[in-house]
Amino acid sequence: MTNAMVLDRNDGRTLTAGIELPGRVAVSWAVGGGVVAGGFLVAAMALAGRLSGHALLVTSTGLFVVGATLGFVHGAVLGFLGRPVDMGVERALGRIGLAAIYTVPALLIGWLVAGWIAMTSVAVWTEKTLALVGVGAAWIAGAALVGFAAMQGWRAVRGAYARWPDRRLGTLLVAALFGGLLAVFLKERPELWGMHVQVTTVGAVLLAAAATLWLAGPVVTVALAVRERLPGERPAVGFAGRGGAVASVGAALVTGIGLALLALPFYGAAYGVQTGGAAGVVTTALVDEVLLRLFLVTGAAWLMIREFKLERRQAAALAVAAAAGVQVLVYLPGVLAIGFPNALTAVAFVALTVIVPAVAFGALYWRRGFGTALLAHAATLGALLVLVGR
Repeated sequence: MTNAMVLDRNDGRTLTAGIELPGRVAVSWAVGGGVVAGGFLVAAMALAGRLSGHALLVTSTGLFVVGATLGFVHGAVLGFLGRPVDMGVERALGRIGLAAIYTVPALLIGWLVAGWIAMTSVAVWTEKTLALVGVGAAWIAGAALVGFAAMQGWRAVRGAYARWPDRRLGTLLVAALFGGLLAVFLKERPELWGMHVQVTTVGAVLLAAAATLWLAGPVVTVALAVRERLPGERPAVGFAGRGGAVASVGAALVTGIGLALLALPFYGAAYGVQTGGAAGVVTTALVDEVLLRLFLVTGAAWLMIREFKLERRQAAALAVAAAAGVQVLVYLPGVLAIGFPNALTAVAFVALTVIVPAVAFGALYWRRGFGTALLAHAATLGALLVLVGR
């Protein structure tokens, strides 16, 4: 009987602490995401007059479900990446699976809190004491839930960052990508896809942050991890190759100026092709080199060496060619929108401004490092900006 009581107490403690950090992040982010989207966001929009007071609970419930779903997914990923050092993959996945069960009753509490927060404008309008007290308590509870989620998330972020072997370079690249995207979005605020609605300044910041979180961060992380797994000598992250950094910088500048002169006839008054300005120079060079060279060339070469048993030189050549082909597909809609007088001119434009530079940047990346390819790309666009004068 005593042993059974001890086992029951131990099982209770195990069940309470069973989800550990990965599960706590997933559950707390699910609840916090739902409260932010279905509670605070709805209340703010209603108070600002951008949301009707009718059907607030329906709107709150819909946004709560969206916020909770996104919160759980992001929390699960973050909790997995930020798991303790002594926690294996299977154990972490098991904790997140158990957390999915915990999330169901936790979301019920979060939904009640979010619903009360969403009714803030109604409580203020009616000026009823009981409603105001309930809304105030809900705001305090909602802030506590979001604060707890932030605390758990920060612990996971610290764990994930400590696990990241390329954290210094990766952080620098991700931060640079965020800065470049933010500068471009603030200069020419984009439209939301399919909605024909131009984002505000705050929306531009949020869009840049979302693109960095969901695209730039994972791409940089995977690219650097795959680079580490390349057999044999791998491309450098900075400036390398024969002659060292000085020779690589010189090669980048010479290549950049040469490519700019090659593309110059297509820019300016002849066909109306624009350079995109200084912000576009930095952002385009950085995004293209991270996505097409660091990520795509590295990944394609690794795949061909590992799966198809190709020699390193053959794999590199095919990877550079594949990245050039992808770059053509990415740039093709913009090329078609220019409106060249004939197909031959359009083909020449693609060849001299897309294919040749892509091959050159890919070769520089593989032989002299990522920094060399990035500098060459920036030098090309920068030289064009100076030569065209706009």
